[in-house]
Amino acid sequence: MKKCRILLCLLLLCLVCSGCEGSYGYYGRADIPPMVEQWREQVEFYADMYEVSEYVDLLLAIIAQESGGDADKVPDIMQCSASAGKTITDPIASIRQGTYYFSTLLSSGTDKGVDLDTVIQSYNFGGGYQGYIAEEQQGHHSENAARAFSARMCEQHGYSFYGDVLYVEHVRSYLSSLDGALEEGDYESMQECMREYMGVPYLYGGNGKYGIDCSALTQRIYKRVGITLPRTAQGQYDAVMHIADYEAEPGDLVFFQGTYESGTYITHVGVYVGDGRMFHASAGQGYCCYTSIYTVYYQSHFVGFGRP
Repeated sequence: MKKCRILLCLLLLCLVCSGCEGSYGYYGRADIPPMVEQWREQVEFYADMYEVSEYVDLLLAIIAQESGGDADKVPDIMQCSASAGKTITDPIASIRQGTYYFSTLLSSGTDKGVDLDTVIQSYNFGGGYQGYIAEEQQGHHSENAARAFSARMCEQHGYSFYGDVLYVEHVRSYLSSLDGALEEGDYESMQECMREYMGVPYLYGGNGKYGIDCSALTQRIYKRVGITLPRTAQGQYDAVMHIADYEAEPGDLVFFQGTYESGTYITHVGVYVGDGRMFHASAGQGYCCYTSIYTVYYQSHFVGFGRP
C-alpha cells in the first residue's frame, strides 16, 4: 500500500509539472516572410518533440533573424552548430538542434528564475548569460545588461566583439501581438476542433486525446486557426484583450478564478460558444463538454471574457 501511495504521488507530481509548462507566457505571433513560414511544419514537429510547442512562433522568429529561412545560402538556418559541437549542413537537422537547444535554455532559465528575454538573448550569447542575469541583474534582461556582459566576455577572452547585444530586439521585430477578430471561417474551424474533442477525458496536465486540461484544450482549438496561445489559463488571460460581457462573441475565451488552489488568479478557461454556453475541459464532469456559464457554480467564479 505504501508503495502504491508513493507511485501515486510521483504521478501527481508529473502531472503538475506538465501543467506548469509554458510558465513564461505568451510572446507574440510570428510576422515572417514566406521563406521562413515554409519551415513551420518542421518547427511544430520538433517543438512538440521537445515540449516547447507554445514557442513555435518565437522559434520561427529566431530563424528569421538567424538566416531569413534561406537554406540555400545558410543550411544551418537556426545557426546552432556551436551548440551541437559540430557543423550542421542540413536545415532539418538545424531545426531539430536549434529547437532542442532552445528547450534546454528555457529549462535552465526557469530554474535560474530569469525572464524570457534573457532566454532569448542566451540563444545568441550562450547559457552563461543566464547566470549573469540571475546573479547580477535580478533576473531581468536589458540592453544595458547585454552590453555589459558582451564587454566582459571581450575583456576576459580578448574578443573584438561578442554576440549581438540587440538580439532580443531583433527577434522581437518578427513578432506581433495577437491582433483581434477571427477571420471569416475561423469559428467554423474551431467548432470542428470542439467536435473532435467532445467527450475526451479531463486530465490535469494532459495535452491530447488521451486526456486534456482546460488551457491545453483552448490552446489546441485556437491553434486550429493559426493562433498560438500560452499553455496555462493564467498565461492566456494575461495575453489577450479583456472585453466587456456584452461584447462577447462565439470564439472568445471565458475565464474563471478560484476553481481550485493553483497559486494563480485565473484557474479555468473555456471557449465561449454563444447563448451563455462554453466548451471546456471540465474537471467536474470529467470530460470535454458544453456547459452553461450561468450556473451558480460558474457565476460564483466568473472573471470575464478575453479576445486574442
